[in-house]
Amino acid sequence: MYAYQLAEVSFRKISEIGQEGKNSKVYRIHDRNMDAELVIKEVEKKSGDFSPDYFEEAQILYKSSHPNVVQVSYVCEDDNNVYIATPYYKNGSLKSLMATRFLTVREIIRYSSQFLSGLQNIHSKKLIHFDIKPDNVLLSDRNEALLSDFGQAKPINLHGLAQQSRLYQKQYPPEVFGNSSHTYDNRFDIYQVGLTMYRMCIGDVAFNEQLSRYTTWEGFGGDVRNGKFPDRKAYPLHIPKKLQTVINKCLKPDPGQRYGSPIEVVNALADIDGSILDWQYTLEDDKRIWEQEVDGTRKFISVCQQLTSIAYKHKASSTPRRVREFCKTKISHNDIVEFLTQ
Repeated sequence: MYAYQLAEVSFRKISEIGQEGKNSKVYRIHDRNMDAELVIKEVEKKSGDFSPDYFEEAQILYKSSHPNVVQVSYVCEDDNNVYIATPYYKNGSLKSLMATRFLTVREIIRYSSQFLSGLQNIHSKKLIHFDIKPDNVLLSDRNEALLSDFGQAKPINLHGLAQQSRLYQKQYPPEVFGNSSHTYDNRFDIYQVGLTMYRMCIGDVAFNEQLSRYTTWEGFGGDVRNGKFPDRKAYPLHIPKKLQTVINKCLKPDPGQRYGSPIEVVNALADIDGSILDWQYTLEDDKRIWEQEVDGTRKFISVCQQLTSIAYKHKASSTPRRVREFCKTKISHNDIVEFLTQ
């Protein structure tokens, strides 16, 4: 029989890239022995005491090996902290990408299908993630979505339930409110999947504007439970109805009306197709602008707050020409959708 041995790990912190909570921080580091850049989560020990719980997140990551789940590189400790090392992805998170521009529908479907595949694996291991949000979806060097941060994940019991009281308020499902037992099933994650996809559609600026309207916890909770938050009518016009329907089903206030598993959501997303998937949406001053290039044909429409529109369509190598029937002083939403779906 051999006893457990302690071995040294040597790394240098390069920069802090996030604060995960009251007792943990995230750093980009250089590991001297591996000569590699990694990300390390530093978890402070309470009073320097050892607890098996400190290693629970690393154990879950290790047991949840999947192409769309971030892998643990190693875990170690010193007298004051536990360190969980994972690969460093220069593309950052879904949230950091969303901060630079709106995603196309094709990107929303692709990234969502990828991290949902990872979540399906997590659920098959009898775990609930409890913290799905754009911050916790990383983009690999191959531009694939990876589910990360399992600090709040919990195993389910024989009844398919798990208990978790440490939750992210922006992503509260309706069943959290008034639930003194803090016990939930896997459809908790499905709601957070829907809210993540919703944020991918409308952007975090619009999402945070919705949140800022609430001045009381009671008002926010009431609207979440009644299905008034988030605003299901706030989707930009290029988001197809089929995608809206999938997201809105994930967001049903009654958990029994949501999808029962991540793979059901993936299957529903697979049914969405068409040229509308490739529009690049931007907001510029008082204008909404949609641009697209498919099979060498470029299309463009700009609509100001007064609903005056300018539309162009042309081959990439030719001079832009106006599409007169969509250049209007008062264009309707139906007209814009007709242009986007031609």
